[in-house]
Amino acid sequence: MLLAICSVSLGAAPAVLTTLDNGVRVIVQEDHSTNLVAADVWVKAGSVNETSADNGVSHFIEHLAFKCTGKRGAGQIDMEIESLGAGIEARTSRDWTHFYTTVASRYLDKALDILADVVTNPKFREEDIEKERGIILEEISRDKSDPWRLLRDSLFATAFTSHPYKYPVAGSAESVSKISQDTILAFYNAYYVPSNITVVLVGDITKADGVAAARKAFGGFKKSSTRRADVPVEPAREQQVRKNITMPTNLAYLAIGFPAPAITEKPDVYAMDVLISYLGVGYRSWIMSELKTKRGLISSGESSFLTQKYPGIASINVSCEPGKLKEVEDAIFAHIAEIRTKPISDIELTAAKRSLEAEFAFNNETFEGRANSLGFYDSIDSYEIALNYVQNIRKVTAEDVLAVAKKYMDSNKSVVVTIGR
Repeated sequence: MLLAICSVSLGAAPAVLTTLDNGVRVIVQEDHSTNLVAADVWVKAGSVNETSADNGVSHFIEHLAFKCTGKRGAGQIDMEIESLGAGIEARTSRDWTHFYTTVASRYLDKALDILADVVTNPKFREEDIEKERGIILEEISRDKSDPWRLLRDSLFATAFTSHPYKYPVAGSAESVSKISQDTILAFYNAYYVPSNITVVLVGDITKADGVAAARKAFGGFKKSSTRRADVPVEPAREQQVRKNITMPTNLAYLAIGFPAPAITEKPDVYAMDVLISYLGVGYRSWIMSELKTKRGLISSGESSFLTQKYPGIASINVSCEPGKLKEVEDAIFAHIAEIRTKPISDIELTAAKRSLEAEFAFNNETFEGRANSLGFYDSIDSYEIALNYVQNIRKVTAEDVLAVAKKYMDSNKSVVVTIGR
C-alpha cells in the first residue's frame, strides 16, 4: 500500500502543530463528528538506525514496550486499555516505530497516560526479553516461509549494499539471537528522546485540550540522545544485479526493483506515485489489465513504492507459472523501456490519479487513518505533506511521469529477484 496516499480528508479542520518545551511535537486535528479520538505516538527510530550487530532491536523494543513499565506491571497495560473499550497496537518500519489507539474522547487523558508510559518508561526485564526473543524468532521463520515476504526482504537486501535499508525490519535469526539487554537499553536511550517523538491526535478534541493532554502525558519526559550514528550513503548502482532463491513453491515469484526518490525530492515522489499507480495499483493497472487479463501471464501482481526518508525502491512484484517467468520478465522490461521514451496517455494518467484518490478517500474514512498519515509524514519529513498531497498529485503531468521513469527506471541498473524451485 502507498502510505503516501493516506492523507487528510479535504473536509477536515486544519491540523495544527505545537512543540512542547522538551521538543515533543504535538499535532491536533479537530473533528467532532463522533466522540472518538485517534491517539498516535511516532518515534523516529527504526531499522535504518541499526547495524548488522543490532539488526532487529527496534522491532524488539516494540515487542517489549507493552510488557512492563515503571508504572504498570505485567498484563496491566492490556487490562487498562481494554477497560476503555479499546486496544493498543504498534508497528515498526525502517524509518519509524508507531504506537497507537483509538478511544472515546472522554478517555483521552487515560489513553495518553498509557501510551506515554509505554514509550517513555518501559522496563526491559530479562525474563521478558527471553520470552519475546522466542516469539520474534518464530515470526522471522514464518516470514522466510512466505514467498511474498521473502521476496520483499530479499529485494531490499540485494538492492542495498551499504545503506541500512538492506536490513530486514524484524532482524535476522542470527542478530536477534544475540541482542542483549545492554544492546536494547543503548538503542532505546539513543533514539527514544523527546526530539524524536510526535504525538498525533485526531477527532473529538480541541487544539487546546489536545495539547494540554499531551503536555500532561509527555511534558515531563526529559532525556537527550547518547549517540547519533551517521547513516551510510548507498553508492550508485552501475549494473543490473540478480538474485535467485530456491524454494519449494508451485508458482514462481519475481520482483524487479528500481531506485526511488527520498521524501526530500517531493516532485519526484508525487510523479513516482502516479507512475506506480499506473503500473500496478488496482485491477485496471497495466500489470493486471495487460499481464493478467489480456495475456494471462501472471497469477497476481502489484507495483510498490513506499515513500521513505532516504532513497528507496520502486518495484514490480508478480507471481506466475514457472514456465512463464522469462516471458513475464521480458514483458515488464519491454514496457519499462516504452514508458521511458514516450508519455503515458491522458486516459492512463487520469486513471492512475483516480486510483490514488480513491484509496486516499478510503483511508480517510476513519480518524485512525488521518492520524496515521499525519504521523507517517512527520516521522520522515513534515505532516504538512499530507495536507496537500491530493493537490500535488493532481498537478502531476504525463511529462512528469516520463521524467521520473527516465531518471529512475533504468533496466540496466535494476535489481531482479526470483523465487522458485
